[in-house]
Amino acid sequence: METALFAIIVFVPMLVMLVVIHEWGHFFTARAFGVKVLEFGIGYPPRAFAFYTGRTRVLLTANTGYLNLEGVHAIQPGQQVRIHSTENEEGNLVARVVQPSRGSTLRRQSSLHELGNEEYLQHEGAVREVSEDSLVVADMAYTLNWLPLGGFVRLAGENNPGVPRSLASKGAGPRAIILAAGSLMNAAFPLVAFTLLFMIPQSVTVGQVQVEEVVANSPAQAAGIKAGDIVLNAGGRNIEHGSDLVRATTLNAGTEMEWSILRDGRNEIVLVTPRVNPPEGQGATGIRIGLVNLRSETRYEPPWTAVWLGATNTWEMLVLLRQEISSWISGSRAPQLSGPVGIAQVTGEVTQQGGLRGWVVLSILFSINLAILNLLPIPMLDGGRLVFVGLEWVRGGRRIPAEREGLVHLMGFIVLIGFIVIITYQDIVRLVQGGSPLGG
Repeated sequence: METALFAIIVFVPMLVMLVVIHEWGHFFTARAFGVKVLEFGIGYPPRAFAFYTGRTRVLLTANTGYLNLEGVHAIQPGQQVRIHSTENEEGNLVARVVQPSRGSTLRRQSSLHELGNEEYLQHEGAVREVSEDSLVVADMAYTLNWLPLGGFVRLAGENNPGVPRSLASKGAGPRAIILAAGSLMNAAFPLVAFTLLFMIPQSVTVGQVQVEEVVANSPAQAAGIKAGDIVLNAGGRNIEHGSDLVRATTLNAGTEMEWSILRDGRNEIVLVTPRVNPPEGQGATGIRIGLVNLRSETRYEPPWTAVWLGATNTWEMLVLLRQEISSWISGSRAPQLSGPVGIAQVTGEVTQQGGLRGWVVLSILFSINLAILNLLPIPMLDGGRLVFVGLEWVRGGRRIPAEREGLVHLMGFIVLIGFIVIITYQDIVRLVQGGSPLGG
């Protein structure tokens, strides 16, 4: 129980952080292109909490209708209202219908045909100022919702170009940028996180990596490596810990690389070709290693060096991910899929073993995966929506009807939820049996 609670405690902040980073991309680019942002939500409805910000001025005219209100004089600052607005030639919002957000019924809706007009901006929020000819409304909602499995930014008119300040009213270029911005933010997060990690002083244990055993018929034996050799450098990377050598050989799997070794007090150069798909338990080169001449150091990097190392480590992580996916495609390795339960379990285990640094590195890996996943052409995800934007561009500006696109995304949503349910069930079975997504 304590392990499960710890996993939840460390996983939920990570999930919230990655979701917020992703949605920030949509949020800021949408506002930059003049798209009305209605809601920034963490989790999925039902809504648990909300607060409103902003100062949107909405003009009132003689044609403005009031539903369950006696008129503008019945509206008070602080009151929550729902407004159906159009936009005039000067770019100002004009209220067609104003009604209370709470406690209002739609019994009189039939007498107000404006409510049936799908080309009105429907926004709500708290009234800040009231005058005879306008309202100032805080209509940007930040919400916390009960289903903590993601987040969203709700934009005006996502599929209806007739709605004022809508996403759909923008050209293919701006819409593509807005849709891709979430994944781009997730892709940028590793650069920032790695840079900060390298700038923060930390105590590390390093030493010399010594070969303790060489497996017969392995790449290491073919290269002439012997037990007792000390690996100083591999593929241009200084080797001060076993993880350095593992990373270097993994990044160079399938290609010949140069190792600098220390043998009997002399430096020698050997050429090693790590295996792409090594036998189980042997590793890429077929050696068992240990760390000797240990020492503890406090290390940190200046900002200019940290930025370069952050970019390098991000690139290397992408290479490792590409190699993993290639092994899935070739059939040499089966993908290890996990749903929310499995991911939470992994987060807890890694955090217990690696502390805050392990938590941050894992969040970097998840952020990269989230960036790639959201750009895949899967209905409902950003990549699926980008497909329709691309089709519009290919068709010379002619759009796929909104109802057809919506149906495709709905079907994709159903399939995705079903897939998550199946994976989550497998995670729970594995957890009950005492297994782990990390193995064991």
